[in-house]
Order: sequence, then structure tokens, then C-alpha cells
Amino acid sequence: MEIMDGIWTAVLGAAAVAPLATFGVVLVAYLTYRQKAHADRRDQWWKRAQWGIDSALSDADPQRRLAGIKVLVQLIGSDLATAEDAELMSALAVGIQDQELDRLASLEGVPGVRPGAGQRPDREVRLPSRSMTLPVGSPAAALVLREAERLIDAAKERTAL
Repeated sequence: MEIMDGIWTAVLGAAAVAPLATFGVVLVAYLTYRQKAHADRRDQWWKRAQWGIDSALSDADPQRRLAGIKVLVQLIGSDLATAEDAELMSALAVGIQDQELDRLASLEGVPGVRPGAGQRPDREVRLPSRSMTLPVGSPAAALVLREAERLIDAAKERTAL
């Protein structure tokens, strides 16, 4: 009889621990699910960022370049973006501005092309990150420079968080 009492006590003890063990298993499963979901969302964010970077650096099509920069501005505002991502995007935006400014400077020497000549107010671009305002003869270049400036601002906001 004593053996039965011992077995019965062990069964009751195990039954008392079972809900706690079940809770532990459920908690681990939930945390694993959340971590995987975050990793999957971050992976998709990075795929979009790669497309945006490739497009923003495309010299062939100014509209694609503009679309890429706009995508990056939106992505850097996401809660999935890290401070390191913001630094990368800021450096990328500065590089894009450098490319556009170099392109505009190279046009100044071309006969018959005057990049700043007859500019309209909507083609005067203010670049606070460089403390300058400049006339731009090309509407596409003006848009690219403005969006790159927005990307710099968005990246600064992300790193400030």
C-alpha cells in the first residue's frame, strides 16, 4: 500500500507541475514565432531597400532613380529600419547628390547648354545639408536633388530616435 501511496503522490506532483510546463512551452513557442516574424519582415524590408538602392543609383533612367530614392525615404521611416540603415541611407543620399552636382557641373562646359540659365523658381534647389541653394536647369535633376535631401532628413530623424 505504501508503494501505491508513493506512486499516487508522484502523479499528483507531476500534475501540479504540468500547467507550469505547458505555460513554459507556449511562451517559448510564442517568442520563437515573434522572432521569426520580425526576421521575415526585416528580410522583406531589406529586399525593398536593395531595390531602392539599385534604382537610386541607376544612371540610365532618371524616373527610376527618383522612384528608388522615394522608396528609400519611405523605408527609412519604418520601425524595421535601424540606426545603421539610416547612416547607410544618408551616405547614399550624399553620394547621389554628389553625382547630380557633378553631372550639372559637367554640363556647364557643353556649348549651348546652360544648366542654370532661365531657371524657374521650381528649379532652384535648396540643399540645407550642404548649406547651399543652386539653380538647376533640369526638372529631373531638381527632383532627384530634393528627394535626396529628404532622404538625408529622414535618416537624421531615424538616428535621433
